[in-house]
Amino acid sequence: MKQLIKFIFVGVLNTLLGYAIIFSCMYLLGATAVVSNVIGYATGLVLSYVLNRKITFQSTSKSRSEIFRFLLVFLVAYFSNLGVLLMLIRIGSVHEGLAQVLAGIVYVFVSFFLNKYYVFYRTS
Repeated sequence: MKQLIKFIFVGVLNTLLGYAIIFSCMYLLGATAVVSNVIGYATGLVLSYVLNRKITFQSTSKSRSEIFRFLLVFLVAYFSNLGVLLMLIRIGSVHEGLAQVLAGIVYVFVSFFLNKYYVFYRTS
């Protein structure tokens, strides 16, 4: 339970930063939802790895192998997010801002379980 709380804390920090970047790109810079999404998640990727490694999972494993697994999990979670985002916007005609939030929920669930049981499994 403690680990989940830490993951949520790290996620909240990361989410706030990510959405600030996403919405700034969309509404201040006029970037598309997809481009904004890529920029926001790419920025959050580095912060997420460092904070989850140190705070959430308190990993002592070699970071090289963790980084590879973390990037793989990120790609799976990100493309799950992107697929949902595109379906909501293009098929469901959902407002782009709401679609970002809903797709973000998918990202959180996929990311937590794969990070816990694949990336940082030795220290969980």
